[in-house]
Amino acid sequence: MTTTYEFIADLLTEHMGVPEDIIKPDATFWDLELDSLTLVELTVIINDRLGIKLTEEDIRPTLGEFCQIVEERRNGGETVGTDTARQDVPTTPTLP
Repeated sequence: MTTTYEFIADLLTEHMGVPEDIIKPDATFWDLELDSLTLVELTVIINDRLGIKLTEEDIRPTLGEFCQIVEERRNGGETVGTDTARQDVPTTPTLP
């Protein structure tokens, strides 16, 4: 079975064109030369393939940290980046 790290590393090389030799757990997405649009595309692919829900808040500074978030989601856990406080805020103002 492929680890989460191996799965994401394969996506980076096959779909994003990142050279395999620069993919390391401590590499930042900046080191991997991925812009914000590419990161969104990456999360969409991961969401589709793994049946999980990643958001922009789940993207961490390093590949290793991001893989931990993905692994937590695969196991059904919450992530540090999940902001549940905003869910309690009404979307329409209350008039007096």
